[in-house]
Amino acid sequence: MLVWSPNQNLSEAKLDEYIAIAKEKHGYNMEQALGMLFWHKHNIEKSLADLPNFTPFPDEWTVEDKVLFEQAFSFHGKTFHRIQQMLPDKSIASLVKFYYSWKKTRTKTSVMDRHARKQKREREESEDELEETNGNNPIDIEIDQNKESKKEVPPTETVPQIKKEKHSTQAKNRAKRKPPKGMFLSQEDVEAVSANATAATTVLRQLDMELVSIKRQIQNIKQTNSALKEKLDGGIEPYRLPEVGFC
Repeated sequence: MLVWSPNQNLSEAKLDEYIAIAKEKHGYNMEQALGMLFWHKHNIEKSLADLPNFTPFPDEWTVEDKVLFEQAFSFHGKTFHRIQQMLPDKSIASLVKFYYSWKKTRTKTSVMDRHARKQKREREESEDELEETNGNNPIDIEIDQNKESKKEVPPTETVPQIKKEKHSTQAKNRAKRKPPKGMFLSQEDVEAVSANATAATTVLRQLDMELVSIKRQIQNIKQTNSALKEKLDGGIEPYRLPEVGFC
């Protein structure tokens, strides 16, 4: 069953605005909103008027959604409003409900957990190697030299004590630690987010709209592929030329 087909007469800006209204005011996801618009033959006004007349089905969690949730949970813990930034199609209530069901049913160690533990173990091993390599740092060498010189000085003279600076190798490594894999930070992005009180909300809103637009493009591609697959399933018999017998 075809639930959506793109229309060249609809601009992307109007389509994004319609999807945002359907999602925020009526609880529709992108596929449900596009299905309603396709039902009304790409008439946005009729679709908006008909949205309150139906209760959308609850969102189904795909494998991709579950993996994204595990990644977001490993980064942010139970801070669900931050998890929602990685899953903008899910409401806070949906995230909390899925969290408790995911927590109960997760009897075995997931792939994400094993990968996270492996990364943590490799990181700790690399830190241990750095500690062994940097065991004789310049400060320790300087203190050892001062100890030797102190032994040679006569008892009548006093040598000022050198206070060892408390700079642990772990603190240095912690300062140089990079963001998680797949996360990149730039000075321009940080300045844009921290420009004023509403800058972060504006930036996240723009990213949310870009994400909706990309998902809509993916949905269009899926529908096009589905239509082509239906044509292939029909075979080539309708296009086969009739055989003409020769006398």
